[in-house]
Amino acid sequence: MSAEPGAAIAVTGASGQVGTLLLRRLEETPARVVPLGRGDDWRAGIAEADVVVHLAGTLQPKRGESYEAANAETARTVAEAAAGDASRIVFLSYVGADARSENAYLRAKAAAEDLLVASGVSTTIFRCLHIFGPPDHPGPTVNAFLAKRGAVTVPGSGRQRIQPLYVGDVVSAVLHAATHEDAPTGTFELGGPEEMSMDDFVRGVNKPDVKIRHLPAPIARLGSRLVPSLTPALIDLLLCDNVTTTPAVEMGERFGFTPHRLGEIWQ
Repeated sequence: MSAEPGAAIAVTGASGQVGTLLLRRLEETPARVVPLGRGDDWRAGIAEADVVVHLAGTLQPKRGESYEAANAETARTVAEAAAGDASRIVFLSYVGADARSENAYLRAKAAAEDLLVASGVSTTIFRCLHIFGPPDHPGPTVNAFLAKRGAVTVPGSGRQRIQPLYVGDVVSAVLHAATHEDAPTGTFELGGPEEMSMDDFVRGVNKPDVKIRHLPAPIARLGSRLVPSLTPALIDLLLCDNVTTTPAVEMGERFGFTPHRLGEIWQ
C-alpha cells in the first residue's frame, strides 16, 4: 500500500453501495478518511485530501434534479476543489459515457469525466456496468429483480447481454487506484468476468425456476415517462446490451483483484 500514515482520502457518495464498503476497507489502511455526503462541505473536505474518490452521482435523480446536476455539477465541485492540491482523483463512470450519446445519463457522465481530467490532477476513471452486491446487501440493481410477489418483470426480451459486476471487485479496484502511487491513470472499463442474458441474471439471484414477465420495449419506455422512480435513460440502459471490451481478468491484474462471478456470490 502506498497510502502513508496521515494521508487523507476524501470519498464523495460515502453512504452509497460502493462507498459504504469502501469506507470499511479503508479502515484497514493507514489513511485518514474524509467521508462526504450530500449535506457536507465538499470543498473543505476535499481541500484537505491527498486523494479524492468521487462516487457521488446517480442514474435515478431525485425529483426536480437533472442528470447534469447530479453527475456533472458534482464533478465540477470536485475538480475545482482538488485542483492544485490532490495527487489523484478516482471516479466511477459508466460504460458508454459519451458527450454525443442520446442517453442523458451517459452524456452527463462524459461531462463529469472531462471536468475531472481538465482539473490537471492525475485521474483514474472506471467505466462500470451493473453492480451487484451479496445476498445480505444486494444493492439497488439486484433489488429491482428479486422475486417478492409473483413474477419478476424484465424490460425487453430478457436476451440483452450484461456483465454483472460484483461490488467487492469495484471497491478493490478503487482502493488500489486510491492507495498505490504507481496505479494506472486513464479511463478503464470495468465489468464482471462472465457475460449473460438479463434473464439469466434474474435466475441467478432468485431460484432457477423464477417466473419472469417480459415488458415490451415500447411499453417500458412509455412507463419510464409516467413512473417517477424510472427515467428514460435508466430504461434505455436496461433494454440494451451492457458489456465491456476489456476482459475482467486483465482489469484485475492491473488493479490487484480477482474478479468474482455471480454464482460465487449468489450460490
